Amino acid sequence: TVNRRQNSAMTSWRSLEVPGAVAVALSTAMKVLLWPAYHSTDMEVHRNWLAVTYSLPLREWYIDATSPWTLDYPPFFAYLSWILAQPAAWIDARIVDVKLGLNYDAWSCVAYMRSTVLFTESVLAYALYLLSQCTLGEETQQILLLSVFLHPGLLMVDHIHFQYNGFLFGILFLSLWAARTQRPLVCALLFSSLLQFKHIYMYMAPAYFVYLLRVYMLPSLPNNVSAMSAALDRTIKLGFVTLTPFFASIVPFVWDAMHEMSSPSQVLYAMYSRLFPFHRGLMHAYWAPNVWALYAAVDRVLLRMHGKELASTSRGMVGDTVLGILPNISPTTCFVLALTFSLVYVVPLWRRPTYSTLVYCVTLCAMTSFAIGWHVHEKAILMAALPFSLIAHRRYSDWRTFQLLSAVAIVSLFPLLHTHKETPIKLMYAALWYILVCQTMMRRVLRPMPSNMGIFLHALETAYLYGLSILALVTQIVWPISANLAPESRLWQMEFLPLMLTSVYCAAGFVYCWARLSLTYLSELPTM
Repeated sequence: TVNRRQNSAMTSWRSLEVPGAVAVALSTAMKVLLWPAYHSTDMEVHRNWLAVTYSLPLREWYIDATSPWTLDYPPFFAYLSWILAQPAAWIDARIVDVKLGLNYDAWSCVAYMRSTVLFTESVLAYALYLLSQCTLGEETQQILLLSVFLHPGLLMVDHIHFQYNGFLFGILFLSLWAARTQRPLVCALLFSSLLQFKHIYMYMAPAYFVYLLRVYMLPSLPNNVSAMSAALDRTIKLGFVTLTPFFASIVPFVWDAMHEMSSPSQVLYAMYSRLFPFHRGLMHAYWAPNVWALYAAVDRVLLRMHGKELASTSRGMVGDTVLGILPNISPTTCFVLALTFSLVYVVPLWRRPTYSTLVYCVTLCAMTSFAIGWHVHEKAILMAALPFSLIAHRRYSDWRTFQLLSAVAIVSLFPLLHTHKETPIKLMYAALWYILVCQTMMRRVLRPMPSNMGIFLHALETAYLYGLSILALVTQIVWPISANLAPESRLWQMEFLPLMLTSVYCAAGFVYCWARLSLTYLSELPTM
């Protein structure tokens, strides 16, 4: 019987291994073909970081302001930029020139920067491969893992708009793989290192802290001297692997400053100011679809009702968000709200510190940071959508939430690619991905007998999804065509309106997914 099960698992794995390799190859080829496509200022941002880290000493990396796109990621990402800058200097020296390279967009520069995204994304491919080996025979999980690598959000954000989220998600998934394979110290080291690459992941830290505390440091309360000694030994080990990345990231800056008779405190303060720019507004230039988008929309309506001028609710890269009627929100308020929700989510994780509970908690902490965080970028919605793929197949309620969350995440990212030639690419690829994943999974995730309320909610959710499709078609196709055909029309001249409609409608869906998953996680945990 055991051999039969093993053979069945291996057969299932081989049946997905070849399609998976083909999908990765085709995906890579498609991403290379997209190299000439639109790219945002983020490419210039990261090119400048290559130049700063290559041309300047450590102590000036977080002080230099030659370009407005200053270095504002943690030190490990700065070290990564330094590594990527070495081949760049050989290919085209202007890429890594701090002054001559400003706004440099020659094909050699664009092609090289695109290739670095593709190269670093191999970390995500490797992490998904390791996770797939833990789920031999689970076809639903294998399909969802493959869907992560092919996700339209990553295609739009990384390979067209330009960022390195695939690399960062690779480290996150490696840490979750370490948790699944019962390697707590490796899990701690990887997540601690991830924080040194991009500090926005600190919103997930409460989940990791409680999980590691329960599964490694204190699996049970010590009741004798020997148990206390063993617990102390584990605490020292865990503390060492957790703090090592922090010291490895900061010590070189301190050493360089001291060696050159500079002030280490000045260098570290400059780094802190870049990493935590609380002077920026509550919302980004394009409202992320979260609670504050709904809050700002209500404020706009109230302004209209009072006959007042519409206040600017976002000032992009700098400045504070000013609302006209409703009270302004402070960074402290956002932090307290996010921390409160996180503390609620870690309670079930403390009671049952399993891999699946950790992924639920990580997902909900990420959703919380996106829903009520300060100056949230719309791209951060992937922090919630992608990790949830690891457990979305376990229950039908989770699968339904995954459907809604994926649709909201994809549509909310469409405005990132605002040039017309990318419109058919993003719409067709997103529709193909969504239909294939959903149709394939719906045959494998069984829907239990619903209640009357369940039938009603399901109908509302389906109506919302249809509305989301209509919204995408109107804002991405109908609106631009109409604006070109009748440019004198006052309606088509309101460029902000499609963005606001997308933000508000997607915000309603995201908040619903957040509440839905929170309720199922907190109420149905004993059955997981």
